[in-house]
Amino acid sequence: MKYYLGLCLMMVLALGSGAKESKEAKKNKKIVAKEDRRFQKNLEKYPKSAHVFLDHANKLSTIASEAPKAPMYYQQALKMDTANAATYKGYGIFLFDKMKKYPEAKKMLDQSNTLAPNDEEVKKYLASVNNILAGQDAENQLKDFGRTKVKELNPNGDIAVMTKFDSLRNVVSDSLSPYFYPGLLRRYMHNDTTLRPDEMYLMIIGFSKQPGYNPFNYNPIIEMKMIANHSIDEAIFKGEELAMEMPINPSLNRELMYYYRKKNDTVKANKYLNRVKLFFSGVLYSGNGTCQRPYISLWAKEEYNFITYLGNKPTDNHSMGMCAGKMAEIIDQIEAETQKTTQVYFNVALIYMQAVGK
Repeated sequence: MKYYLGLCLMMVLALGSGAKESKEAKKNKKIVAKEDRRFQKNLEKYPKSAHVFLDHANKLSTIASEAPKAPMYYQQALKMDTANAATYKGYGIFLFDKMKKYPEAKKMLDQSNTLAPNDEEVKKYLASVNNILAGQDAENQLKDFGRTKVKELNPNGDIAVMTKFDSLRNVVSDSLSPYFYPGLLRRYMHNDTTLRPDEMYLMIIGFSKQPGYNPFNYNPIIEMKMIANHSIDEAIFKGEELAMEMPINPSLNRELMYYYRKKNDTVKANKYLNRVKLFFSGVLYSGNGTCQRPYISLWAKEEYNFITYLGNKPTDNHSMGMCAGKMAEIIDQIEAETQKTTQVYFNVALIYMQAVGK
């Protein structure tokens, strides 16, 4: 009986909630319909007025369900009148308050300030956006791991030999080999600056057989970042522990570099910056990013960091294919010098082998 009454009560509450939502939805529809009628009426009267589009955009920006449509009307107003300070102001405030697109907001507010230099509200918004952008720039500098103009470090390497991963794993497992993984790792952990790109490449292959290698699990790094929100020192402690499990992961080493930079500890920050660059040197040794000579990949997420290291901008467009006889991920990138979109190829065989337990 108690279960039945409880179920009935839940149904009543649910129905009540639905009725409330329906009432709010109806109210919102009336507001939207009223604004649409007002806009159409004004448009019929003044079809060539930029102010009509600006006014409509400003009204839409205050309605949560309609705000995404506002940019279209701001942009139309700007097309019709490129010298109206109020349009730049309205669009800039919208981009700042609602979209959190600070660089775009600054561009609009700067233009508004140029056209109407005595507008105090614009000046206040400009001060706020400049403060935010300055803070973001400072953070970006702390997280920056540099760029390289080098695209390949082993142009004459035989790609067929270099991707015989079973054979190479035997090499790094041989205690008599100069590429014995524990020996390379020991040098790496002691910040040996003489580690060569070929040795880092073999280290990458050696790590792919270690217990700490999981190409898909970034949860410990995410947890570390969450800890950093309230304590950099605790995040560092967590990161140093993780560095014993996944020592060559660029994202982990970049975070530790960032934390030590925040603490003004340049020596330790450079230690982890060097680890990031050492890993990337191994990737550069593996190929040149073409389908004939794809770069090696150990974590799909690090492919995007590596593209950034090349000085290019990765996009969200990616696909899978076959390159040099191996499965490859193909990512669109925007090249810094030409701004053209090109493809960069990554050999994901090690990721695949780990996924299937090989």
